[in-house]
Amino acid sequence: MKKLSTAGRFIFWLAIIFTITFLVRAESGDRRASTHPQKELAVAPITIFDENGQPDVNGVPSATSTIFDVTVGPDFAFHPSTVNISVGDTVRWTWSGSGHSVTSGQPCVPDSQYCSPNDTNCFPGTLSNIGTVYTHTFSRSGTYSYHCISHCLLGMTGVVNVSGGCAPSGWSAGPVLPSVGVRLAGVYFQANGKFYAMGGRASDSAGSEFTHPFEYDPVANAWTTKSATYPDAHVNNMACGVLADAGTPYIYCVGGSQVTVVGTFDRVFRYDPVTDVISAVAAPWPGGLSMVLPGGFTVFNNKLYILGGFDTVTGGGQGTNQIWEFTPPTTWVQKPSVLPVPLGYIPTTTIGSLIYTGGGSDITAGVLTDTTNSFVYNPVANTIGTIAAIPRATGETRALNFNGKMLVMGGGRTAPNPSNEVDAYTPGTNTWAVNSPVAAFGTARRNFPTDTDGTTRIWLAGGYAPTSPTDSTERFCVGGGPTPTPTSTATATATATPTATRTPTATPTASPTPTVTASSTAIATATSTATRTPTATATSTAVSTATATAAATATRTPTATPTATTTPAATPTGTPGITPRPAPTPRPRPTTPPPRP
Repeated sequence: MKKLSTAGRFIFWLAIIFTITFLVRAESGDRRASTHPQKELAVAPITIFDENGQPDVNGVPSATSTIFDVTVGPDFAFHPSTVNISVGDTVRWTWSGSGHSVTSGQPCVPDSQYCSPNDTNCFPGTLSNIGTVYTHTFSRSGTYSYHCISHCLLGMTGVVNVSGGCAPSGWSAGPVLPSVGVRLAGVYFQANGKFYAMGGRASDSAGSEFTHPFEYDPVANAWTTKSATYPDAHVNNMACGVLADAGTPYIYCVGGSQVTVVGTFDRVFRYDPVTDVISAVAAPWPGGLSMVLPGGFTVFNNKLYILGGFDTVTGGGQGTNQIWEFTPPTTWVQKPSVLPVPLGYIPTTTIGSLIYTGGGSDITAGVLTDTTNSFVYNPVANTIGTIAAIPRATGETRALNFNGKMLVMGGGRTAPNPSNEVDAYTPGTNTWAVNSPVAAFGTARRNFPTDTDGTTRIWLAGGYAPTSPTDSTERFCVGGGPTPTPTSTATATATATPTATRTPTATPTASPTPTVTASSTAIATATSTATRTPTATATSTAVSTATATAAATATRTPTATPTATTTPAATPTGTPGITPRPAPTPRPRPTTPPPRP
């Protein structure tokens, strides 16, 4: 009996110690959550992956999205502990007890897919208090386990079962456009989950420009011609993107041309898809000069960036190298940096805080030639450099950010282009893959509208296929599948030397490094001389990583004569270091008649 009594006392005290340990940790979490909010905000964000090993961004709610509520506590449990949802649905956790977390992964094994309160610092984790609300939208099917990092041993666990997704998986044919069409700009409008084809024309004949936006509804799988009317007929080759003004998102469109009409328009307008209204924006693009078409375009931090362009007048037609930034409602800024070579029709997209390009058109005396020029531009530090060259020469198409990779979608006019190939660039490794993870689409084409929701769907339609306008639509969907163990993205050191097809280039040196120290200082002096073909000759002297910048002044020939000295911000880990290269001397202009822009 004495032995039994001793064993009982031992078990009793062991249980007491166990309970005190977890209560102390919970109380410590309360203090940490309430005493150091600034420290939480200062934590660098982690990379989050889905069940397929792809970056699992907090997804975009679907058009039929439903919010599922889960209560955290007040005991050591989630209520309910299991929820069954569909792709595009959102789970909302609300704290009714203190000292808890929502941390993805099997019990007590965080996998950093998602976590409260803001998807950062998933391990060792952050404990939150009563009243905290955390949401996550699931964009891929699978089984997502989670737990409270502080009380997982007490059985505080949960599961989110996500079903559905796109069907069928991969590429499939969609309904035809309301008309055959070329030179439209594709825009995905997140607020209503629909895809828009802005501007463009039905043929290369005078008077064939479209007068209304086209809207594709993924749920109804149907195109609609909207009622809003464009302000003019200069709607070919516009630069369009979604920007918010006073909290309301709009599709902003810049510049454009009209077939058979010399010159371009510099005007800006915006379209509200919700109200179906187009309104003028009193801020014409200063870089247009009534003769320049926008080059590559992308949105970063609610700003629209235009890289390069097509000067349709000077020298019979030539590329430009300027970079412009537009901030709604009406602010334009010409950036100090310039492209290493003048280019037009550049596939361009934003990944994280950097802007990437792959390919683009060399334009000399109006003749367009596809290239493999590939660059990375830091809009905050105003620095630009090379990345590994895209595996094929292309231009006259778009680049898309799909799950953290840059996808360059077909395009090009130099034989054997146009293409249906999808080239995928991974910033972390400075490498390209061909038709993976997204396969080649069905019909080779160029000058077509395309965009993505960023995680699951891609749309494209129209374009020259290969030389005549088409009305065909294609859709790409990431379907459901098994649930493998999430993996992290490897970081590699790469050396990239870009090459160009039929585009004169200087010999560059690019030394990508996985880590750039923020204290490094770059001093560069760039002097560019305006000629009939805009070029820039740069000489740079740098400590650590050299960066060339140039302040440019818009003239009738969109090239500048500047001198600038900058100290750039640090480049994110795993991103190829930015090394400047001088612009090449342009080749003699051939006498082939220029294409109609």
